Amino acid sequence: MNEVLAFDWGTTIVGVLDVHTEIYTAYRGAAKMIEGAKRVLSAEGTIVSFNGTACDLPRLFDLLQLCETETIKSTHDDMLIITSNIRWPPDPGTDPINGPGLDATYAYYIGDEVPTVPRGVTDECEADNWHDCYMAAALWKKWKRGELAR
Repeated sequence: MNEVLAFDWGTTIVGVLDVHTEIYTAYRGAAKMIEGAKRVLSAEGTIVSFNGTACDLPRLFDLLQLCETETIKSTHDDMLIITSNIRWPPDPGTDPINGPGLDATYAYYIGDEVPTVPRGVTDECEADNWHDCYMAAALWKKWKRGELAR
């Protein structure tokens, strides 16, 4: 089975949630963030983000001092783009609409309640990062089941 990793970049953290096992890993500090970036960019399968195309992936490329035109091994599913295209299908010749942020998009499709942060998540920074990874993964799973609609 190909891996599916939901990821989120923060100024001091790269978080990775294995969607199949629900194991979250926080990579904190410069050396660990590089390790996390390598894990995401070398994944074989699918990587999942929310606004990763515009923000998170470029930051990971910067961490590894790679050019953004470098190819990644995996498919990247950016749930901001996917959910925005579902809610506001693009009109030919117009710019796509990027909808609201992750919290509002998650609430629209799934509800306001997010499960309790797992044990081992040590502080608020990791908890926020885990939430972002978790919500992107939850949206992705619902999309893959064909359950996201306007």
